[in-house]
Amino acid sequence: MAARFTYAAVYQIEAVCRTPLRTGGPEGEVEEILRRRDGRAFVQGASLAGALRGFLRDPATAEALFGSQDRAGHLIVSDALFDRESDPFTRPRLRIDPRSATGAAGGKFDVAHMGAGSKLRFTLVWQGPAERKEELETVEQLLSYLNAGLIRLGAQKSNGFGQLTLTVRRRRLDLTVPADRSAWLDEDWDGEPFPLPAAPDAGRVTFTVTGRADSLLVKSAPEVTEDGKRYTPNLSENGTALLPGSSVKGAVRARVDYIAKTLGLGQDLTDAYFGRMARKGEDNGLAGQVFFEDGVLSGPRAKISRIRIDRFTGGVQRKGLFTEEPLSTPLTLRVSAPAEPPLCALLTYALRDLGLGLYGLGSGWAVGRGRVAVETLEISAPGGQQAALRFAPEGRVEADDPDGLLNAWLNALEEVRQ
Repeated sequence: MAARFTYAAVYQIEAVCRTPLRTGGPEGEVEEILRRRDGRAFVQGASLAGALRGFLRDPATAEALFGSQDRAGHLIVSDALFDRESDPFTRPRLRIDPRSATGAAGGKFDVAHMGAGSKLRFTLVWQGPAERKEELETVEQLLSYLNAGLIRLGAQKSNGFGQLTLTVRRRRLDLTVPADRSAWLDEDWDGEPFPLPAAPDAGRVTFTVTGRADSLLVKSAPEVTEDGKRYTPNLSENGTALLPGSSVKGAVRARVDYIAKTLGLGQDLTDAYFGRMARKGEDNGLAGQVFFEDGVLSGPRAKISRIRIDRFTGGVQRKGLFTEEPLSTPLTLRVSAPAEPPLCALLTYALRDLGLGLYGLGSGWAVGRGRVAVETLEISAPGGQQAALRFAPEGRVEADDPDGLLNAWLNALEEVRQ
């Protein structure tokens, strides 16, 4: 009987979470992460395989590697197991009612995730006939996409989650050679370090906002008591204060919605780009295509006390004194979007408005919090095209558009309006 496969390649991958990674609970609960029976957090091999397969555009290649209902694929994907030392975190979240732009009824919830810096390991094993080993180039390209953040794992991808940095060891085994066949049977698979190939252009535009946040407050952390006083610290993970990508996304999306409505564009346009919840009896919702990363807050912390006012009496609420920790900090925000001109034009307008101070980030906008003094908005498009907006303190904005990128986007947005 002929051998089912005569060639194999084993990729042993050690990964570090560059951003948080959300892996759902056993029943899909957002407050829990997925764990094995021994308590170790993990990402299911099926989830990892799905993320890799979903990036392939050629159905024949996808079927050859990952199989179908009619045939087995050549690639075996293990579970990705987190180190025992990797710690989970929880972030409070709030669903927004799209009609009122305020918190939805019962919309407050917590999301559990593995923090940035968490380590995990998994293995890919390819086995097939030697004449099909050109498929290994596709496997290695997929790993390069994963390493570059173009393929992301888990949920909350549009909020910046799921980016990994990979270290790969590879061993190829020709099973017609006795020594390789013995190594395969003994599972002696430890290979040599394998530098991943460069990831090709993924056809996405990157927006990078740099500036300084004035009195930024992220009140999604739970209230604590310190020296007998109630105190609301900023959200932090691994000792670093954060502006969550979900918070940035909410503010920018609200501005994009406002601009789109002002231009007479329908809600379906922004829903297609930013995603939406499922519509009862209609569909399962839409996944967002615009990705927002967390902003790291590194500035000095100053505690400021405030009082709560009783809305009925106009006086101070009893025990209404509380303390906050607004930050004045350098801030860099990164947004990645498909290279679709109408969307990119709307994002450019929205991020320009952030620089002009027309809306803020974080909590407390009504009391002067969250204003961002943007210095530059740098734009990198596929093919190396570049553009930038530069903001002066007196409110002037200068455009640097050597490739005509911004002009082309604005023309495309005008065509959508017609």
